[in-house]
Amino acid sequence: MNITGIVFHWSEGTYDQIFNNYHYNITYARDRACVVKTCCSDFEPKDHIWHRNNGRIGISLCCASGATPENPGDFPPVEAQIETACALAGKLAHIYSIKKDEINTHAVWAFIDGYGIHSRDKESRWDLWVPSWENGKNLTQVMKDKTLWYKEQFHMHVDNSDNMYEERVIDLANGDRLYMPSIFKLAREAHIVTESHKKFRNSWPESFKDDIEEHYKLSESSTEYSMIRNEPWCFSDKPDRHFGQGKEGQKPSEMEEGWYISLNWKEVPPRGTRFIIKNPVNGRTVVAIAGYETGTGRTGNLAGGICEEIHHYLGTGHGSKLEVGVAKDQTLCPGPKDDNCLITEQFTGGKDTIYG
Repeated sequence: MNITGIVFHWSEGTYDQIFNNYHYNITYARDRACVVKTCCSDFEPKDHIWHRNNGRIGISLCCASGATPENPGDFPPVEAQIETACALAGKLAHIYSIKKDEINTHAVWAFIDGYGIHSRDKESRWDLWVPSWENGKNLTQVMKDKTLWYKEQFHMHVDNSDNMYEERVIDLANGDRLYMPSIFKLAREAHIVTESHKKFRNSWPESFKDDIEEHYKLSESSTEYSMIRNEPWCFSDKPDRHFGQGKEGQKPSEMEEGWYISLNWKEVPPRGTRFIIKNPVNGRTVVAIAGYETGTGRTGNLAGGICEEIHHYLGTGHGSKLEVGVAKDQTLCPGPKDDNCLITEQFTGGKDTIYG
């Protein structure tokens, strides 16, 4: 499932009530708004809007208890919540390349689908529909404008103040250059035959799925990471290459293959080179291994890819934008660097502060 849109809601509760049918809740206390994430992945389905849940992230401002079409209730939305929600949405819109028309409040979609304000529908919704909120604009339009502003401010090159990355320029086979660390789209890669796969100790698979289930078992046993693996062996795109064969023909260990990264390098880095890959939305981070594969020249505007295990842990999918850089510490063990699913982020507001 691809992420295609963002829907803003209000919860019709108090400032501290959190509801699990949204991906993110924006609470408010003591002049400060906080982001509370209620799931491990933006791709997790949530029932937050009628008939439009698929591919859309729900962000709810915890407010509007007792709201009516004429009055936002005893807990009206406050500026800190609005700014925090829009900053978060701007980051998400950048990461997932969400188009302008897909950034809306529930009020807009309800109006389009016939159950909006003054529709007389028993289930009518008008979330964040507040006329003349700022400079004569409805709050719905204010939030769209703010989100687009934050999206534009979210630059491709990332901050390295924590000294986690080694700053490096990587030349790609198509002539482009990547200034790392930076944020770009990554594909979901297929699997490479590993050195301990007995059937292929002196050979290669004869098809996409040849003994692939055994590979899944070996990978899970070595990495101790459980998930439903679906990807086949990598494609033999040249006459002298086989299914499951990496660029150099060298078979990695299960641990290296289970957390590997491939870019469309001009020159493949030494086997075992550590990269750090981070989901800039939820902060989840993985140490990845390079040097066994190259690509992906036939996947449009993608500069490379990562194995399905990394995407699964980060909560991302094919084509997601991720923060990537060469690890300054080349002794890091491959795999997840953290195990924190529920995140809380604080934001005090103002366009001089960039969320992230």
